[in-house]
Amino acid sequence: MSKEKIKNSLRNGPDEMGYYGEGENARGGFAVGETLMPVLLNLQKAFEDAIKDKEFIDKFHYYCKHWIGRPSPLYFAENLTKKIGGAKIYFKSEHLNHTGSHKVTNCLFQTLLALRMKKKRVLVESGAGAHFSAAAATCSKFSLPILGVMGQTDVDKVNTNIIKAKHYGAKLEIVDGSLKEAITHTLKLWANDPDAYYLCGSTVASAPIPRIVQYAQSIIGKEIREQCLELEKKIPDEICCCLGAGSNSLGAFHEFLDDKQVKLVGVEGETSAALSKGTIGIMQGMKTYMIQSKDGAIAEQTKDLPSGINYFAVGPQHSYLKDIKRAEYTFATDEEILDTYKLVAQTEGICSALEPMAAVCETIKRAKGKPKDYVIVTSLCGRGEKDLSQIQKFRGKDFE
Repeated sequence: MSKEKIKNSLRNGPDEMGYYGEGENARGGFAVGETLMPVLLNLQKAFEDAIKDKEFIDKFHYYCKHWIGRPSPLYFAENLTKKIGGAKIYFKSEHLNHTGSHKVTNCLFQTLLALRMKKKRVLVESGAGAHFSAAAATCSKFSLPILGVMGQTDVDKVNTNIIKAKHYGAKLEIVDGSLKEAITHTLKLWANDPDAYYLCGSTVASAPIPRIVQYAQSIIGKEIREQCLELEKKIPDEICCCLGAGSNSLGAFHEFLDDKQVKLVGVEGETSAALSKGTIGIMQGMKTYMIQSKDGAIAEQTKDLPSGINYFAVGPQHSYLKDIKRAEYTFATDEEILDTYKLVAQTEGICSALEPMAAVCETIKRAKGKPKDYVIVTSLCGRGEKDLSQIQKFRGKDFE
């Protein structure tokens, strides 16, 4: 299970300095102060050692199967496919995982890593709260105290995940703002607490964090490959996923990076579309695309309804994939997302989180006019219970 280099493979990387790409086009890195560098290098070594340890990996896979419930199903959305016409649409049903999203797989992996490093407590940031509740569950399972940090903007939207996290025994600290501010505050707490483990929820921040999260979530793409070969006797023609920072989409994409015939499509929120509207900057430990002011000094506040994709930047590997044109990126509006939520709920009987509806919206556009044997896979990365109050607020009359 150790990471072996494959010649000329896009699945290699980052380099020893944490960069994807080279020179001016390098994305990622260790863009942090002296206080955090020893902590990050220690984390990197612990990760490298862990993925070479068969006992550690076997334990991870055991709990993936028996506690999370993996593999998650690859479900043919037959009613939606028939209604739209064109390509076959498949849902990778990450919402059926224990705790209700893709986040729990990364949380399990990193909780086991924290225990291996003999850390005494865990720190997490969260936007939609799915990462907070998933991390709280894994920490409860393995008896680690946990503190979550969330922005007030997000707390006001997603109280069900917060309630679940507290039921698992987690504590919550609320900061002004949203996910951007939550990450910044959590990094500060981590820098001053050598006994803490920062369990980051996505492929962002300084190296080696993006790679750790990508490694854990790459199980999504491995399952898609196996399941699609079983169901369709071929791999997908396209994979379309939503992204805020990018763990869900990279988890699905990574397995197929070297399969050039597979189109990879990422869908952001309209105001947080860093890959469509942003510019390169350095913040929160990484060099990447972000939504920022004209002078590049202050990251602007984004305002997308789904909290999990309402993030001003994106993980460095997505920036690299954009630059080399291996993946393409677009965005969906709040109105499109809400329309798609209703369509999926009333054709497939699935109450999805709002975030993946950005990707399903784009999937529908791309499915139209395609041959009937063309296969598009999109990841339903979370359940919709957390969003019901917001959906009712903005679209309640649509369901009366």
